[in-house]
Amino acid sequence: MKTCPVIVIGHVDHGKTSLVRALTGTDTDRLPEERARGLSITPGFAFLQWGDTMIDLVDAPGHENFIPAMVRGAAGARRAVLVVSAADGVEAQTLEHIAIIETLGIGAGIVVLSKADLVEASGRAGRKAALQAALAATSFGGAPLIFCSALTGEGLEDLAAALGGLAGLQPGEGPSAAWLAIDRVFVAEGHGTVVTGTLLGGSLRPGDDLMLSPSGQSVTIRRIEVRGQTVSAAQAGERTALNLRGVAASAIRPGDVVHAPGAVSASLDIDVAVSVSAGAGRAVRHMEEVRVLYGTGQGVARLRLFGSRQVSPGGTGFARLRFPAPVAAFAGQRAVLRSLSPGRTLGSAILLDPAAAPLAAGKALRLATLQAADRGDMPALAASLAAEQGGAARLRDVARLARAPEASVQAGLGAAFTLIADGSVSPAAAVSQAKEAYLARLAAYHARHRLRPRAPVSEIRARHASPMLSAHVEDSLAAAGVIGLSGGYVALAAHNPSDHLTPDQAARMERLAGQLRAQGLTPPGRAALIGAPEDAELLELLIGSGAVIALNNVSLKQRLCFHAEAVSSAIQMLRERFPGQTAFTTGAAREALKTTRRHVVPLLEYLDAEGITSRQGDTRRMV
Repeated sequence: MKTCPVIVIGHVDHGKTSLVRALTGTDTDRLPEERARGLSITPGFAFLQWGDTMIDLVDAPGHENFIPAMVRGAAGARRAVLVVSAADGVEAQTLEHIAIIETLGIGAGIVVLSKADLVEASGRAGRKAALQAALAATSFGGAPLIFCSALTGEGLEDLAAALGGLAGLQPGEGPSAAWLAIDRVFVAEGHGTVVTGTLLGGSLRPGDDLMLSPSGQSVTIRRIEVRGQTVSAAQAGERTALNLRGVAASAIRPGDVVHAPGAVSASLDIDVAVSVSAGAGRAVRHMEEVRVLYGTGQGVARLRLFGSRQVSPGGTGFARLRFPAPVAAFAGQRAVLRSLSPGRTLGSAILLDPAAAPLAAGKALRLATLQAADRGDMPALAASLAAEQGGAARLRDVARLARAPEASVQAGLGAAFTLIADGSVSPAAAVSQAKEAYLARLAAYHARHRLRPRAPVSEIRARHASPMLSAHVEDSLAAAGVIGLSGGYVALAAHNPSDHLTPDQAARMERLAGQLRAQGLTPPGRAALIGAPEDAELLELLIGSGAVIALNNVSLKQRLCFHAEAVSSAIQMLRERFPGQTAFTTGAAREALKTTRRHVVPLLEYLDAEGITSRQGDTRRMV
């Protein structure tokens, strides 16, 4: 069975509700107030079967005061039927409804000239020509026109057949996974919480676990109804009612979304492409507040333009919408922008990034990212995102803005991008440049500090580079043998500080080594060894060469330097004093080595780390 959700739009009192009732037998005015006033206030729902096609009809309120309700009813609609009274012709809300449908990217389907019984046969050709002229510049310009009368039944069969033909048209862009924007929530006696909406993006079955956004609450489907009948599955495009377990009806409001886990994350910031209607009457200005109608929800957001101070009527631009509370949306979703007072439609927005991160790299880079996303240029999008994020772009971010699965994004980027970490890529050219820059910084460090064997990694990494890119650069250079990495330090493989020693420095270094050799297992603290400014670098040279071993006494926050010969001698003495599997305590080791606790504790911890001793509780054994 093919399905197609269709919204019925048009000016108030042009006969939309009567036409739907005549076509389906369903009165979509369900509220007592609607029936008393003869005026639709909320969207109404009905369905029509034609052959193997099921058409879900949404009767939209036509009065200008209920534009938000009209937009809410349009959520999920694939096509639109425009109803124009054959007696009255095009009026104000006729044109506004058309503009909103175009804004939301809903395809024009059929034009119905309702109340045909009020127009003489001789006058119909003129009415039809006038309507075609009025609609020529709109998306309904080429749509079929059908004269209908809810009173006499004229044209209803032709309309039903035309509606059945809409199901064969290609659906528009939607979310990547199951997504239902909630338009109603209520409690069904004996069943609990029920939500309704038009299902998009995928199918749902009883037992499926979903997320409720923006709250982030987990829910489970207990039962599903489609058009009033319990079903084993609901398909995309169907008007659907979900009986949910795990949430109270009071915790849900129209405008919330139930969706497959991971399909969206609610955000305060949404980056958009803005189009201001030619007939808006004024420009949309930077930092102004606008009402945003999206899906079945709405909210007031501050609009922050990128690259301009305003967008004039008929113009386009890029902006960030900042909401006071999190909003759940999907990339590619369309929204209507309206002024706050008076309430007038200003234009539209295509949601490019529904989970925009705080601006860290400046508006110019963000603008380039949004421009690439808008034109569908995936390599440019990935490159711009990488520039925003310090040289590395997360594939999930590229996929979100490109509206494509991660696997296809990675395949589409090809050899021009390098996978630098699990789930992150960087332009291959940027990786090469990062390597060259890293080596240049490291060489400059060695030139400034010729006697230092190594440089702190933190001083060589680019300040604003992505940690993932920096790690990839270091791992690649180390694997190629160009640099050496050890304990947070790095050095060029070709760097040899000894080549830069003067005779006086070489002699001083030998004296330092001799002093430590003579002190054995009770060396002085590091501060006591430093007699001249360059002694610190000479000591580091001795440590780098392996002649001296630097150990930390963590509890005393001291760094002690032992001559390597003294450490070797200590190991030999411990083996002789505690042969085989003889257990010994820290105190016993201290006595055997004739040293102090201050010295023996870091020494034994070093031997543990090197696998020379094995510690069990308070005792050790020689390995």
